[in-house]
Amino acid sequence: MTWLLTEPAHWGLALLPVLVLLAAFVWLDAFRLMNLKEMLALLAAGAIGALLAWPVAGRFLDTLPIGYSNYSRFVAPWIEEAIKAAIIVILFRMNRIGYKVDAVISAFAIGAGFSVVENIMYLVRFPDYGAGTWLVRGFGTAIMHGTTLAVLAAIAHEFAERETREAATDFDFSLMWFIPGYGVAVALHTAFNQFPDRPLVAMVAAAIIGPIALIAVLNLGTAEAHRWLAAECDEHRKQVDVLRSGRWPQGPAGERIAALAGRLDPETVKRVRRYWELQAWLVAEAEETMLEEMAGDAEFDPAAIRAAIAEIEGLRKALGRSTYAALSALLPFSRNDLWEVAELRQRLDRP
Repeated sequence: MTWLLTEPAHWGLALLPVLVLLAAFVWLDAFRLMNLKEMLALLAAGAIGALLAWPVAGRFLDTLPIGYSNYSRFVAPWIEEAIKAAIIVILFRMNRIGYKVDAVISAFAIGAGFSVVENIMYLVRFPDYGAGTWLVRGFGTAIMHGTTLAVLAAIAHEFAERETREAATDFDFSLMWFIPGYGVAVALHTAFNQFPDRPLVAMVAAAIIGPIALIAVLNLGTAEAHRWLAAECDEHRKQVDVLRSGRWPQGPAGERIAALAGRLDPETVKRVRRYWELQAWLVAEAEETMLEEMAGDAEFDPAAIRAAIAEIEGLRKALGRSTYAALSALLPFSRNDLWEVAELRQRLDRP
């Protein structure tokens, strides 16, 4: 009878705190960027990372003559943070990370998935450990895994901002964006592991300082995103107005596309202008929807958005491969703009 009570309690202590904290971060997101499907996918990615880390750790423990304690304190942080970081690198490269808020929450979800699987492995291997062990692992180790990766992602996002806000065709991905954050993540992880004889000290630090720091970053990221969205939405609305008036927007992109149009027949020029107009309209709609979401009254016309997406696809085919390729290389939309449109498309499928 005692086992029936203590075993579920141990699993709850080890697994629930980090998941509850993740749910709180998602709830705090003013832009409502993550749905349940995306959160589960990120948790699964972190879980896969933990499954990969387990045999790697075993190999290093067998190879390095330093013992488990020294391995845990000085080697494990480098390996585990590298595996988690690889997932974030992939998300950045695939343009699945938008604003800093998105980076922090996505990274924490990956870290949470990593810690859940790691703690399940320990629960299965050491079922006789007491509640204190699982308290420390649930409120300490698990939250630490999410926090370190979230810090890495926030720092990487800071370094990547300039590239992600430039024209997508000029985007130059760099692994160097992730090196400073990786160093900070390893340092935090290493510091956490320095208290094997006083685990409650590390647990309290992780359970209190980590969430407070991440909430502060989320607030700063929200304010930063709001400023960008307001400015860029206004700019994209102006592009739409200029294109509808029959002119080309001022700036390098407008000059280059005007030069391209000078070599095309009138019908193709109309398609080029319409394509740019619709793309700018979609980006502006995505930005306006995020701003309205932040204010708590997001509204958009799904039928109009679907019609614009369908017309864009038709124009792309009508332009032909070579003209479309030339136009795409000149359009001024950034990776962030494209991510915003992808988010808008996802909102169409939400209940």
